[in-house]
Amino acid sequence: MLDVSVHPSHLVVGRQTRMTLRFVNTDRGPCTNVVFRLDMPFGLTLIDGRAKVEIPSIPAGGTYLHKFTVTPTKPGEFMLTSGNFSYRDQYGVSEYPDGFRWKLHVATDDAAPIPTSPRPAPRLAVRLEDAEAAFSVGTWREMRVLVRNPSDVTLGDVMLDLSGPLRINGAQQQASRLRPGATARFTFSAIADEGGLMRVGVSTAFTYPDGMGSIRHMVQDDSLLVEVAERPPAPVPRSTSEHVRSILFLSACPDDSNRLPAEYQDALDSMWVPLRTDLEMRDVEEQLLLSRQQGQYQIKYQPAARWKDVGRTLAYYRPRVVHFSGHGDREGNLIIESDGGGAELVTPEGVARLFSVYRASIECVFVNACYSERLARAVFKNIDNVIGMRWKVGDEAAVQFSIGFYTGYFNGLRVPDAFEQGLAHIERSEATQPERRTPLLLTRD
Repeated sequence: MLDVSVHPSHLVVGRQTRMTLRFVNTDRGPCTNVVFRLDMPFGLTLIDGRAKVEIPSIPAGGTYLHKFTVTPTKPGEFMLTSGNFSYRDQYGVSEYPDGFRWKLHVATDDAAPIPTSPRPAPRLAVRLEDAEAAFSVGTWREMRVLVRNPSDVTLGDVMLDLSGPLRINGAQQQASRLRPGATARFTFSAIADEGGLMRVGVSTAFTYPDGMGSIRHMVQDDSLLVEVAERPPAPVPRSTSEHVRSILFLSACPDDSNRLPAEYQDALDSMWVPLRTDLEMRDVEEQLLLSRQQGQYQIKYQPAARWKDVGRTLAYYRPRVVHFSGHGDREGNLIIESDGGGAELVTPEGVARLFSVYRASIECVFVNACYSERLARAVFKNIDNVIGMRWKVGDEAAVQFSIGFYTGYFNGLRVPDAFEQGLAHIERSEATQPERRTPLLLTRD
């Protein structure tokens, strides 16, 4: 993401001040096509420089500085805002941040002196919620880390990373803000391969106001001790069928979109095209029957999926792969069946929260629906492999990509390699080749 700040934040009436608009890229890849327009409030006059900034690219961890000069015409507090802010993130997904606000303090010459040193960085309190409960070797267990903000300021973009001897599913999580005195709970699934007292590293990154009008970044490192029992519990007998990995194939193609609320209509394409999800399902089953690992997988098909069907089948089958085939709108919402037989929108945040409940068993989520990049990014916070579609995808390209992906996956390929095989199936035909950049893979593999 891009962090934007303005410096200095304290000005004097009638005095020209050289200002700096600072862009910091905190992503792990470049941010491109940055457009930012600074809206000047009444009482602040732009003397030199441009209010609109266009930046081709900011590398990972990089900073871009834009200079301009202003003259305040009266004392008081003023709010700088932006009515136009957009960029493409490291995955090429367009972002449109809103709500940029930066407070400026304008004083007269005889005003109280401006602070010359920033406030010290807050120190977070980090601990395990259930520190006395021991892990067992070879058994997945929920691990809950509590982070408390004892300071008197609100912290933003709180990011938690775990590292160490345990294998942790979804080792990075984020909270948008943490108010003074509040506690955030970060929940992970972890497993230990050996017993003993384990030290788990905790790295917490956050932003905080420094008391001088600037937002600063801070990284705090801690460690937690986890007790792992040497002997695992006695195994529970399981039936042969429980050793088979499930592929949950969800499909939804409501008859039309007319039953959606009117405010959602503009987000849909003008033509509501029926999808042949049954053909896609047939082709996926065919790849399983022809694979050398056909006995290790079983496909569970849920057509005309409603929201309650999604939750029920996830809980019942605990699938290794969740595949959704259907429509998506331009905002990243999935379009599923409603109880009345019409269409219903489901938000990326709702889908991501539901999938996170079953993150211990899900290896990959495959969303074969148009405009599903926002959904993929939301799900990726807790699932290690997520496939989505950057833009609108044609029916033929979607089916061919599925065939290629499952041909590789059912024959032992890792998800990233199976994804490449899916792209090869799109590129093999001149009819579908232009859509080769539509599929998106987010992976920690």
